[in-house]
Formats: sequence, structure tokens, C-alpha cells
Amino acid sequence: MRKNFFIGTLIIVGLLVSCSLGNSPKAAVHKFRKAIEENDMRALAKVATPETVQLVATFSSKIQGYAASISDKKIKTITEEIDGDTAVVTVIFTDGEEKKFDLKKIDGKWKVDIFMNMEK
Repeated sequence: MRKNFFIGTLIIVGLLVSCSLGNSPKAAVHKFRKAIEENDMRALAKVATPETVQLVATFSSKIQGYAASISDKKIKTITEEIDGDTAVVTVIFTDGEEKKFDLKKIDGKWKVDIFMNMEK
């Protein structure tokens, strides 16, 4: 009986953790990168601010060149710093290159906002 309770508790905790990671700034950056690489504007709209989506659409051909250059790069580390409804995700690739992504929470979802630093 205790064994079943313990296993059930582990399953519930696992589900809660996996659901919370699905809406984290890190998860949003992973989805953003994948959407850019695949030129998937619909997926991009789910994880980026409308202004970011518009900019990506405007410079689509140049961004695709950039996406091709990073698609083979492996991520070494990824960290996130959350401050209320804003966050910064830092991605360090195995070749040492570092990229920072600014995000803000809109309607409870994390969205990449490439204009956030420009507003400061």
C-alpha cells in the first residue's frame, strides 16, 4: 500500500514539474530557436512578442541564414534569471559563443522580446 502511494506521488510530482518546465523562460527560448530554424511563424507567434514576430517576418531571409549557422551548434549551458514578469535566458554554446534572450510574461506565458532592452 505504501509502495503504491509513493509511486503515485512520484508520478504526480513528475507531471507537475514537466508541466511547469513547459512554460519556463528556458522552454520558450528552446521553442523560439526551433521555430526560427524551421521558419515556423505559427510556432514563433506562440513564444515571441508580436513585435518580435513582425521583425522576424520582415527579415526572414537574413534570419534563415543565421538559423542555418546555429542549427548545428550544441548548447553547453542554459541559465535563466527571472525578475517578476521579465526574464533573461543566457545560452552558452559548446564553441563558447554566448547569446542572451530577453523575455516577458504576457497572459501567463513567457515570450521572447528582442525589443525589451531597447525600451530601457
